[in-house]
Amino acid sequence: MVSNKKKSFWPYGITMAILAVVVMGAGTIMIALKHPVQMDEAYLQKKYQNVDHNINEIKKSQQLFNQQYKIVLKNKNFHIGQNKLHIDITDRYSSKHVDNMSVSIKITRPDSDAFDIKLKATDNKNNAYIVPKFKIEKLGRWIVLVRATNGKVEGYLKKEIDVLSNS
Repeated sequence: MVSNKKKSFWPYGITMAILAVVVMGAGTIMIALKHPVQMDEAYLQKKYQNVDHNINEIKKSQQLFNQQYKIVLKNKNFHIGQNKLHIDITDRYSSKHVDNMSVSIKITRPDSDAFDIKLKATDNKNNAYIVPKFKIEKLGRWIVLVRATNGKVEGYLKKEIDVLSNS
């Protein structure tokens, strides 16, 4: 007697597909743990929930600020080592320097918050805000975030700046 029983490979295929899904899921988790999500602080708020809940007020305040004032970041780029930041806030219509603004600055990398530099600018009442010198040790693209407050109106500026080598 000859047996013509054909073997079915479906159980093996289904088992291999399930194992492949489990391995890919574990790989995704491992990659996610090695590359955590960085919190975006585009509006220099301590909690992103504050921005989420108050985005309409932030946008209105930004619009009012832009109608009255203009933030100018005079730096085109930074260099490795000590750097200065030149910020001027002017009246949009008279182009005169605006005194008594509270100015917060954050200099950060777009891919990580490990190199963040947080600064406060002081008004020297001589057409500029003075920012303490800061040190940058990594080449590449950096982001300067500025938050200026005058009473109830807040304005924000986000500008990308390249860091060049000294040579």
